[in-house]
Amino acid sequence: MAVFRLNQALGHIAGCVILTLGCVASVKTGFRSAHLARAARLSPSKIALRQFRALPSRHAPLTTTRRNQFRIHSTLTPASAPTESAPVELAPCPMTIWGDKDINVDAIQADSTPLPAFPHEIDAKALGFNAGDEVAYFGNNKEAILDKLKVHGAVVLRNFDLTKTPSGFRKMWEQGLQLSPCQDPLQSVAARNTVSQKDGVFEAVNKPSLNKYFVGMHNEMVGTRTPKKAAFVCFKPAEKGGEFLILNGQQMLRDLSPSFLKKLYEKDMRYAVAQFPLGFLQEAPELVQNILKPVIKGVLDIAIAQKVDFYTESVWDTTTNNGDLVLQVRAAPNPPVLRHPETGEPVWFANIHSHSAKLRDMRAQIYSGGDEGRDKTTGSSKINLTDVFFGDGTPISEEDLKHVAEVTMKNVKFIKLNQGDVVLIDNYKAQHGRNVFEGTRKNAVTWFE
Repeated sequence: MAVFRLNQALGHIAGCVILTLGCVASVKTGFRSAHLARAARLSPSKIALRQFRALPSRHAPLTTTRRNQFRIHSTLTPASAPTESAPVELAPCPMTIWGDKDINVDAIQADSTPLPAFPHEIDAKALGFNAGDEVAYFGNNKEAILDKLKVHGAVVLRNFDLTKTPSGFRKMWEQGLQLSPCQDPLQSVAARNTVSQKDGVFEAVNKPSLNKYFVGMHNEMVGTRTPKKAAFVCFKPAEKGGEFLILNGQQMLRDLSPSFLKKLYEKDMRYAVAQFPLGFLQEAPELVQNILKPVIKGVLDIAIAQKVDFYTESVWDTTTNNGDLVLQVRAAPNPPVLRHPETGEPVWFANIHSHSAKLRDMRAQIYSGGDEGRDKTTGSSKINLTDVFFGDGTPISEEDLKHVAEVTMKNVKFIKLNQGDVVLIDNYKAQHGRNVFEGTRKNAVTWFE
């Protein structure tokens, strides 16, 4: 019987190792859900094996096709741009600028200087010009618009005809504002769907299967890569809900509890970016657990090192999955408050609201009756779950998490976008998210250096 149970456990673990390998590339500040073909007809191990075989290693030589898929930024200028634009070339997503840890958080909260209005808004109707003048408007006012973005953290562009299509949206940021586009930060671990690959326009969480999923507030950052700016555009609004959400990070710093903010800044924070359910091991004899746990952890560490370009650590945990054993993948600790890379202002750079498992479950109850539809998306939904801890790995209390959620939602702005409306985001100064929705929604984004 003992031999039978050992063989049974080894069979289980073999499947889990394959599943581990197959799902490594799904890790997102998460790792995004992998797209598993014919999931209903394949076993988890076969799904994972097929997925893993299809994944390119980050160490694989770059073929011409792979080099050209995400290349350096466009060299088009207003004077030389052809009528039919060439495919956009994307620079690598910039590395996160952490800076020195020299911020006095007490001084931040003592500052009573009024903050600039958030967001700043520019309305084409109020400007009173024709659609044909829009590219020229953005070009002539480039410095003023980008200065507004630096000061306010977000700029909403309304009622422009130019930005109602991917190609026109590209003209706005490329020929008008002359921004330099970069790869999606998620590119280091997975591939986000594109609305128009030719124009460097990526999809922004529009799947009907995720319409009940409230996207928590976050700065776009994966591992050690962070775009400086982003332009979110609406090509079709949802029939109901689906508002684009923005949050002033400077206001967050002022409104958070002084004791919590100081504790978080002193201890740093770290994210769990994925977890692998291995609860069956808890039923195995202790000897079997002692044999299998190092093997599983070793395989996972090696596999992830081949697939991502940032530091991770795998940790056994029983606190985040209803007491079941999971092997969590955690990123390196990082500070929750940074200095803005251009202005030097302290900014809130902590994705606690989006990444906390506790807050995610709370939002599910509030916005979707507990059913966000994640299990209906892909077979890796239970793996691509995030969480957040203090930098030393200790949990953040439920009381503190609820405090972050309360301050966050008090300051969130729900921005209803119509076709062609755009929100420019300073990704260090402002966080973004998305409300639940009904119907069909087509929003998109381009990231910038």
